[in-house]
Amino acid sequence: MADNRVHLFRLQIIIIDGGLLVLRNIIDQTLTAQGVTLSACLKNEKATIARLKSRGVITQVQHDILFPTGGQAPTTSQMDFTLIICLLRCLKCFGLNKKFDWNTEPISTDLTVEADICRLKDYRNEICHLPTTTGIQPHEFGTWWNDIEQILVRQSSPALNIQQAIADFKVCPLDLEEEKRLQEELKRWKDYEADVDRLNEEMKQVQTDVIEVKKDLKEVEAKFTGVEKQLKAIEKRQDAEKSNEGVSQIQTEEEKYQNRKKGK
Repeated sequence: MADNRVHLFRLQIIIIDGGLLVLRNIIDQTLTAQGVTLSACLKNEKATIARLKSRGVITQVQHDILFPTGGQAPTTSQMDFTLIICLLRCLKCFGLNKKFDWNTEPISTDLTVEADICRLKDYRNEICHLPTTTGIQPHEFGTWWNDIEQILVRQSSPALNIQQAIADFKVCPLDLEEEKRLQEELKRWKDYEADVDRLNEEMKQVQTDVIEVKKDLKEVEAKFTGVEKQLKAIEKRQDAEKSNEGVSQIQTEEEKYQNRKKGK
């Protein structure tokens, strides 16, 4: 395998395997600090998870991992990169900043959990789309590796021993089976991204349709208001006419009475 391709596969390993180790560790450590089990957390957030599933953000396979059948308890060991990031971002029990902008690259001085998770996500997306046929240049590899390593070390607990795992990633043997595993994982990411992009487009269309419906409703309301005003004007005019008729009738009866008095 050419060196540039080796560099790329090393980056794929550190982001896929190293990133997953740290993300799982973040969930486990957060829940341990709160004294809450993963099962209890997911049960409390069931309504949110249901909404994510209805929108296609969480797949049926991922949902089954969160709520396994047969009375088994869910574990982070079964969760993939995408599912864990989704849970960390969307569930209240993990306590991340809900106002954090996940669509903007964090500034270099922001070393929060949210910022580093966002960086891992961005690196994953970039590495996912690099061509495996050409790989990556040595200087780019060094820069990316160091950046990813700093993120993993910063967000891992001492018990995880992530430094040793990173050292192993840099020298572990690369064979056809390992390459196949990495490519299958990357394909799952790409398929998931395509589904999310499709859903986003559908949501945009729904939002456009809702805006049009609201516009139509406003026009109908305006017409209804106009008709209502016309009806009130007609009723007012009819009331006035009835009142005038009543006055005329009274006047006529008065004239008749006066005429009778005069002997007419």
